[in-house]
Amino acid sequence: MSRMSRPRAVVATGLTLGTAAAGLFLAPVASAAVVPTVTAPGTVVAGTPFTVSGTGCVGTELNPTQVWVYSNDVEEAVDGVVETAPDGSWSVQVQFAATAQPDTYPVWADCVSYDGSADFEYDELFTDVTAPAPAGTPAAPTTTPVATSTPAPVFTPGAKPNTPGVSNTSTGTTTGSAAAPGQKVVKVLKGFKPGEKVTVVLHSAPVELGVFTADANGVVTVEFTVPAGTPLGTHTLVFEGNAGTYFEEALVLTADGKALAYTGASIAMPLIGGSVLVAAGAGALLVTRRRRSPEAAQA
Repeated sequence: MSRMSRPRAVVATGLTLGTAAAGLFLAPVASAAVVPTVTAPGTVVAGTPFTVSGTGCVGTELNPTQVWVYSNDVEEAVDGVVETAPDGSWSVQVQFAATAQPDTYPVWADCVSYDGSADFEYDELFTDVTAPAPAGTPAAPTTTPVATSTPAPVFTPGAKPNTPGVSNTSTGTTTGSAAAPGQKVVKVLKGFKPGEKVTVVLHSAPVELGVFTADANGVVTVEFTVPAGTPLGTHTLVFEGNAGTYFEEALVLTADGKALAYTGASIAMPLIGGSVLVAAGAGALLVTRRRRSPEAAQA
C-alpha cells in the first residue's frame, strides 16, 4: 500500500514546489546500482529503542535523499527520519510504544528524494514485539531498629533471703558496718561453695564492686573502695555467688567512717539526774525552814 502519510504529504508538497522553482537546474537522478536492503531485529521489546538500517537510497548533492521509517501500522506516523550517506546507506533508531500489545508488527521504510525522482519503498519487514519485563517488587525501606532497654528491677533490701550458713566473719583487718566514701573496705564471709565466684554490688544505686572467688573452705575475702561521691546514709552490700549462694548486709556511710554512737540513753540520764537534783534541793530547803522555825518562836 502507499504510505503517503500526513507528514510525508507536507514534505512532498514542499519538494514539488522546490522542484518547480529549480526545475531548470536539476537533472534526473540515475537509477541506483545498489540493490536496496533494509534490516531490523526479529524481536524487540515494547518501549525499547531498536535500530533499523538499510542501503540503496542514493542521492546527489542537488537531489539529497532521506529515509523515513515507520513502525506504527495504525497511524502510519513517521517514527524516524535520517539523512542517507553518500553511498546510500543509513541507520536510525525507532521504538514501538511501551503500551504496544505483544504481537507481530510491520516495519517499513521509504527512500525520499528532494525532487521525488529517487523515491521508492523498501520491502516490508515484520518484527515480534514483546512486553517489557515486569518491574521487580520495590525493596522495603530499611529502618534501623531502635534499641530498647529493659529497666533493671528495683532493689529492695531483704526481699531475697540470705542463704542459710553464710555469715560475716570479723578479724583484725575486716571493716565493720560503717565506712566513708573513698575508704577501703575489707569483708570476710564464710558459707559459700568452694571456688564459687561471688559478685559484690553496692545498693541503692547499684555499683558493682568486683568479683571474688571463695577458697576451698567456702571463705571469700572481699576488698574494695567505696566510690567517692556515694551519698551518706545506709546502703546495702549484696554478695551473690554464681552457684546460687546469696548474702546481703547493711553498710552505713558516714563522713568519718565511724558508726553512729547509740544515743538511746542520752535523754533519760539527764532527766534522772535533774530529778535527783530537784529532790535534793527540796530536801535542803525543808531542813532550813525547820531550823529557822524554833529561832523565830524564841524571838
